[in-house]
Amino acid sequence: MSSEALRGSKPKPDPGPGFAAFSPRHPASGVPPRARVMDMLSGPDRLVVVHGPRFSGKTTLLAQWLSDGSSSGGSTVGIIDPAPDLTGDRYWQSVVTSLRSAQGPVGRAVPEAGSAGGPVEPSGDPYQEVRDLVRCWPGPLTVILDDLHLSGDPEGHVRDLLLQAPPDGIRVLATTRTAIQWHRSPGMPADRVLVTPADLMLTDTELAAALEFAGVRTLNRIPLGSLAAETGRLAGLVEAALTALSGNASTRGDPIDRIRAGIDRVLLRVLAGDPALAGRREEIFRTAVATPLTPAAATVAIDGVAEGPAVRPGAMADRLSAVEQLGLVVRDTEESEPTWAYPDPVRASILRLAATEIPDDLRETRLALANHWLRHGDPHAAFVLAIDAEHWDRVREILREHWKTLYTTNFLQMDGDLRRIPADVLESEPLFGTLRRMHGQFSAPKDSPAPAPDIATFSDQLDESDDAARLMRMLSLRMDGRFEAAASEHSRLSRIPVPDVETSTRAERDGPAFVFLHLGLTLLLVGRFDDATRMFRRAHRLGTGTFIERDAAGKLTLTHALLGHPADAGTWWDAERQHPQLPRDSELVVRPAGKIGAALSRLDRLDTESAIGLITDLGAPADREELWGLALYVYGQIALSTGTAADGLRYVEHHMARFPGLCGHGAVVGPLLDAVRADLHLALGGSDAATELVGASSHPLTAPARARIRVYEGDHEGALEIVRRHHGDLRVTQRDSVELSLVGATASLGLSAREEAVRYLERAVTTSALTGLVRPFTTLPRETIAKLARLGPELPVSAHRTGSDAPSSPHTATEVTEREHAILRSLETGESISAIADRHFVSVNTVKSQLRSVYRKLGARSRGAAVQEARRLGLL
Repeated sequence: MSSEALRGSKPKPDPGPGFAAFSPRHPASGVPPRARVMDMLSGPDRLVVVHGPRFSGKTTLLAQWLSDGSSSGGSTVGIIDPAPDLTGDRYWQSVVTSLRSAQGPVGRAVPEAGSAGGPVEPSGDPYQEVRDLVRCWPGPLTVILDDLHLSGDPEGHVRDLLLQAPPDGIRVLATTRTAIQWHRSPGMPADRVLVTPADLMLTDTELAAALEFAGVRTLNRIPLGSLAAETGRLAGLVEAALTALSGNASTRGDPIDRIRAGIDRVLLRVLAGDPALAGRREEIFRTAVATPLTPAAATVAIDGVAEGPAVRPGAMADRLSAVEQLGLVVRDTEESEPTWAYPDPVRASILRLAATEIPDDLRETRLALANHWLRHGDPHAAFVLAIDAEHWDRVREILREHWKTLYTTNFLQMDGDLRRIPADVLESEPLFGTLRRMHGQFSAPKDSPAPAPDIATFSDQLDESDDAARLMRMLSLRMDGRFEAAASEHSRLSRIPVPDVETSTRAERDGPAFVFLHLGLTLLLVGRFDDATRMFRRAHRLGTGTFIERDAAGKLTLTHALLGHPADAGTWWDAERQHPQLPRDSELVVRPAGKIGAALSRLDRLDTESAIGLITDLGAPADREELWGLALYVYGQIALSTGTAADGLRYVEHHMARFPGLCGHGAVVGPLLDAVRADLHLALGGSDAATELVGASSHPLTAPARARIRVYEGDHEGALEIVRRHHGDLRVTQRDSVELSLVGATASLGLSAREEAVRYLERAVTTSALTGLVRPFTTLPRETIAKLARLGPELPVSAHRTGSDAPSSPHTATEVTEREHAILRSLETGESISAIADRHFVSVNTVKSQLRSVYRKLGARSRGAAVQEARRLGLL
C-alpha cells in the first residue's frame, strides 16, 4: 500500500542492510503484492522510473519488491520513504549513509574516488560522494531512489549516476511525483522502463484480490466497478476503502458513504500532517474546482474573479508544480499548455471537505470559473459549474444562450446534467421542459416509452431555419419511431459546412461531427446505407479525439457488415477497438453498433464461433437500445448457420415484443426481421408461416427469402421472377445479391436451364471472391450445393459445410469441394493432367490449380501422397 496513505502501528518489512534512511512511518500494505507491476521492476533494464501521485503505492511497491527478494545479485542500496523535508543535500547524505552501510564492517577498505584502492574521504558535497562511491563500487549495484523529486534536478542526477557505472554495472530504480518526460530526455539509456500512473492503478483482478486479502465481510462488499470509481484504483485509497468496509459487525451505513468518509479522513490527515500542504489548504480547496487545471483557471479559482489575472501565468505554473511535487496533482505532459489534474477521487474528497469548511468561497469559485469558461468557449464546463453552485438563474441563462452547443457537443453528458437540475427550474420555461422530455425519450424502455415532445410545440419553440433545431426535431422523431419523417431532415442537415480538420478548432468541429453522427444513424435505421456511410465517415474525421470518433467507427462497422462488405467491416472494427472504454452509461450507448457489425461480418466469413462470442458478450438488447432490431437480425442469422432455427425463432420473437411499434414508418428492421424469421420458419419446414411474413412484400431486403420460399415449394419460375426483378436493384446488398444469384442458379437447374444456372453461379462465385462473403453458400441445402458444384465454377465451400446438418468440427475432409473430389478420383486411376482436363471439360491450367488446392488441403506434395491421405480420411 502507498507509504503516503495511512499511519498505523504495523511496521513495514525491513528491506535489509543499506537502507538506514528507511523508517516504519506507515503501516504495511493492505493490498497484496502485484506481480504485474513487480515484474516491471525486476527486469534487466538499467533504469526504472515509477511516476505517480500520492496514494499510488510507489513506496510500498519498492518495499514489497525488496522484501520479496526480487532484486538480483549484487548490492542493493538507497533510500525508501524519505521524510518530506529530506531535500537537496540532506537527501543525498542519506544515500551516502546507505552506501557506506552496505560496504560492511567498519574496518573494510573503501576505494577512494578515482583510485583502485585507498579510502574515500567525505568531500563535503554529498552528491559528489555518492558519485565517487558508485563509480568505484565492487560488484553489481542497484540504487533505489524513492521520492527522487526531493533531490532537485532528478533527471540530471539519474543521467549522471548512470554515467558513473562501476565495472560490474548499475541499475537505478527511482520513484517520483513529478512528470518528467523520461522517454524524451537526451542521454537516458535505451534499456529503461517507465511505470506510469496508469500502470500503478489496480486492475479488476487486483481489486478482487485486495478484497479477499483484507477479509471484507460479504455483506459489506460492493461491485468492483463502484470500488474502482470511488478510489480511482489508487492503491492508498483502495486501502482506505477496505479499512472502511472492514469495520466490526456493528458498523452501519451505506458502503459508498463509508468509503468516501474513509478517503476524506485520509485527505484530512495529509492536509494537516504536511506543513507545506497545510499552508496551501484554501488554495487547494479552490483549485480543485478547476478542470482542466491550467494556470489561467487556477488564477481565477484563487482570486475568485474571472477578470484579468492578478498572478503572472509563469508564477502560477510554478505554484501548481509545487502542488505536483507535494503529490496532489498530476501533470498532463501531452497538452501544449501546462495542464494538471487532481485524481478524480482526490478531487471529489477535497470538494467535499471544502463544502464543509468554505461553502461560500466554494460557490464563488465555481461561478467565477463558469464565467471564465464561457469567455474561453466552453459552455459545457460553465454549465456544470453553475449546476454545482446551484445558481439556478445562471443555469437557465447558460442553457438558454448555449443549448445548441451544449446538445451538439455534449449530448451524452447532458442527460446526467439535466437530472441534477430540479424539475421546477427546467419546467419554468417551455424550451427546457421540451429538452428534458426529449432526453426522457432516449432513456425510457422501448416497451413503455416516454411521451414525445409535441412536434408542433417543438417547432414553435425552435427556429426551424436553424440547423441545431432541425437536429433536435430529427432526434425526437426518431426516438418516437417516426423514422421516415426523421430521415426527411437529411437534405438540409447534410449540407452543413464541413470544417477543415487541419485549420479548425475542436469547438468548431464538435457540433458538425455530432450532427453527422446522428444523421448517419437516422439514415441507417431507414436502410439508406450508402448515405449513412458518408455521414459516419464525416463524423469520424471531424470527431477525432472524442467519443464520436469511436462511435462512428462502430457504426461504420455495422453499416459495412449490413451492406455485405466483411473486409471493410473488419477494418472499421479494428479502428473501433483501438479506443479506450467510456464511462458505463456512455459505453452502453456506443458499443453495440461495432459488436453487432463485427458479429455479422465474422458470420459471413463462417467464423461462427467469433460471431457467437461477440453477440453473446453484447447480451440481450438493452431497454433503450436503438439498434435492438439489428442485434436480433444477427442472432437469427447465427441460429440459421448453427442449425438452431427453433431456438433462434423463439428468441427473436420474444424480444421483438419488447419493442412494439418500431418496425414500421420506414424502419429497416421491419423487412430484415421479417426476412430472417421467414428463413427460420422455412428451415423448420414452415413455408406457410414464411409466406405469411414476406409473401406480400416487395421490399428488396426480403427478396432472397421470398425466392427461397418459391424454390422450396417447387415454383422455379416464380423464384426466377423474383431474382430477375431485384437483381439490378441498387438497394439490394452484396449479400442479398449473392443469395439471389444462388437461388437463380438453383431455380434454373430446376428448369433444366444449365447455361443460365452457370451464369448465375459464376456471378455468385465472383462476388464472393471480391467481397469475402462465404455464408450465402450455406443457405442452400447440401444436395443443392452438390448439384451446383458440378456446374463448373469452383465454390468457396463444399456440400459438407452446408445445410442444417453441417458437421460441428471443420475437419480437412469438409473443406474439399465436390470438384476436388472428382479430381481425387481421377488421380486414383493414374490419369494424366490432360486426360483429367478432357474428362471434366476444363482447361489444363484449371486442373493444375485444383491440384494445388487439393495438395494444400491434404498436406501432400505428390499424387501418391494425396491419394494416400484421401483414403485415410475416407474421401476415396
